[in-house]
Amino acid sequence: MAITNDVLHCDEKVTSFVELLRNDLPDHRDNRGKVHSLTVVIVGVVLATLIGRQSLSGVHRFLVARADWLGKLVQIEGGKPISRAHLPRLLNGLDWVTLNGLIERCFCVRLQCDGQKRWVAVDGKALRGTLDAGDKQNLILAVAHDTREVLAQARQCGDKSSEIPEVRMLLKDSGLDGQKVSLDAHHFNPTTVTQVHQAGGIYLTQVKENQPVFLQQCQTLHSQASALADTVEHEKAHGRVTTRRAKIFALTSLNPDPRWKDSGLSVLVVMERETFEVAKQKTTSETSYYVSNTALTPSNEKPVVEELAQAIRGHWGVESNNWIRDVTFGEDNVKTKAGNQAQVMGLLRGLAIELIRKTSPKNFKATIEKFADVTGYLESMLLQVKFL
Repeated sequence: MAITNDVLHCDEKVTSFVELLRNDLPDHRDNRGKVHSLTVVIVGVVLATLIGRQSLSGVHRFLVARADWLGKLVQIEGGKPISRAHLPRLLNGLDWVTLNGLIERCFCVRLQCDGQKRWVAVDGKALRGTLDAGDKQNLILAVAHDTREVLAQARQCGDKSSEIPEVRMLLKDSGLDGQKVSLDAHHFNPTTVTQVHQAGGIYLTQVKENQPVFLQQCQTLHSQASALADTVEHEKAHGRVTTRRAKIFALTSLNPDPRWKDSGLSVLVVMERETFEVAKQKTTSETSYYVSNTALTPSNEKPVVEELAQAIRGHWGVESNNWIRDVTFGEDNVKTKAGNQAQVMGLLRGLAIELIRKTSPKNFKATIEKFADVTGYLESMLLQVKFL
């Protein structure tokens, strides 16, 4: 999914995702092996995911049991259901980039071109189910803080360090480096933050031990200087009472290494969290450090600390997407034999999550169960969002 000039490109002529699959998804298979429709299989995998089938065997059983219904939905009837042995091979042969592009054309999210920047979190998600231990697969997702909708995504193979250049490319290609971007500490490096700053965007990133010198400077500033402004928030939920105090400091007194000179570093936010567990009568505390290139003036210190404190919480909230993928959809337990198969299934699983999100669910699990129990409700939703 891509953003250009602050607006996500949408193809207004698209009538449905199924139509795009039928007409625009290339089929690279040998003609002698084209027994099964790619459209039927892809739609079947998404629908199986929507009703709670996550394992490849569970998806295959759904494809066989609902073959006639699937054929009618996509208007390709009479085909023989794919075999269990052939299903992973077909998925592994799909073109991830093209398939992602078709999803973008049909389900893109539009950012208003009103000059207002929007907070977006960029977070990686490991696909742990590939059977080859050395075959590390990851998705990189850019998600809106307010709606949790995916605005852009990319895929990445290899260890954690190889995620860094992929994130830079994602930000550049999508235009999100001109928005307000929250990143975890892994991406706090001069090249990435300078890219966002020079693109006219705002970044907010945590500082941890991967930048030990800078972290020490932040800790010293926190202990020796007075905060310019602060904000306090209390929350009671899940048997815990949490107090969060965010303090803001100007970074003008720091003397960072020259490699940071073009990054626009200006603000340090210190987040102090104290959590009281009612049942255990136990209190824990934690202090975290964040930096940003947000412009700071004497008149905006309070609004800035309030916005950045909310953005920090917004980034934590976006990380709940990974929890949904792992707990509700059991992504880590889905075993695959090949990297591209894992990536394709992760892409289609993400599409299923976005379709559910369009129903404004109060509970993902309850929505999945309703889809499984009431076929008409599932069909109605798919028609409304132009999936069918």
